Amino acid sequence: MEKFVSSWNDGKTLPKSYVFPAESRPGDDLYPKSKLSVPLIDLSQSDHAHIVTQIMDACQNFGAFQVINHGVSKKLMDEARDVIKEFFELPAQEKEKYCSWDTNRTFILYTSNFQFEKEEIHFWRDAITQRCAPLEECMLFWPDKPANYREIIGEYSMKAREVGSRILALIAEGLGLEEGYFANEISKEVEMNVNHYPACPDPSLTLGVGLHSDRSLVTVLMQGDVSGLQFYKDGEWISVDPIPHVFTINLGYLMEVISNGKLKSGNHRAVTNTEKARESTALFLCPTRDCRIEPAKKLINSENPQLFRPLHYHEFLASHNAVRQAKLFPVHVLKPFRIT
Repeated sequence: MEKFVSSWNDGKTLPKSYVFPAESRPGDDLYPKSKLSVPLIDLSQSDHAHIVTQIMDACQNFGAFQVINHGVSKKLMDEARDVIKEFFELPAQEKEKYCSWDTNRTFILYTSNFQFEKEEIHFWRDAITQRCAPLEECMLFWPDKPANYREIIGEYSMKAREVGSRILALIAEGLGLEEGYFANEISKEVEMNVNHYPACPDPSLTLGVGLHSDRSLVTVLMQGDVSGLQFYKDGEWISVDPIPHVFTINLGYLMEVISNGKLKSGNHRAVTNTEKARESTALFLCPTRDCRIEPAKKLINSENPQLFRPLHYHEFLASHNAVRQAKLFPVHVLKPFRIT
């Protein structure tokens, strides 16, 4: 626990091991000047075709969008945010039993990334990664403190998963794929990543999380009330300021493969704040490890040749981890699977 930012941070000290090189630190881009914004889509609209069109436009141009009227109650979202904050505020001795970099465990608490001891520079975050499916089995390994953690996060993960499944169905419709295309092994695994970014003395020099795209099909993200999420598009950064009770939907790398490049994964990062800590909760809908991922056959023709070779999800994860450890730009993750 002594390595955790929240354990030693005094609000004044920024060690050299958290200062990023000039080319990758936020610097003047800490507060982006772009006039672009990530689209906000109302899922309660009566015009279903318009919803699909909006989602497809956002997926092609940003790799991300936000949704309102998504079906998850404000009360449940607030309770989930509160119980997550309570967990990070627990005494160190209550949390240390969950500390691990073993990604095979159902619930782990760690700092920066999974290879802390090998990192030259650390991210300014403490984080949870927990499995959420099958829910009844996974909950047994979740914390028993706060007392209502399992109950609230269990219900929240189930409802957020329903949002993700609905989004996948709308994307399948927009791509012209058959109904239920994503309702199988390709979205069976559910993981939650909770990031806690303590207040930072100089956010212009460090990062909460570096530029990346997600390892999922789609990610259902709940922000707190502190700004920090930024997307990268056409050479500029775009801030996604938090709107109460709105979900941000990120497309992961796998959607780019399945859509045969028609849809793009959303490149994003997280910056820190000088005055307040920030939490974000990301629910990943992912394939099983042995699931075969390939471009949908309906999207391949003489005018649109196949761009990616078939791959199993465990192959993709190996590529994803190698790129992350090498600190390469995210596009390198799919490079081994491209057909040249």
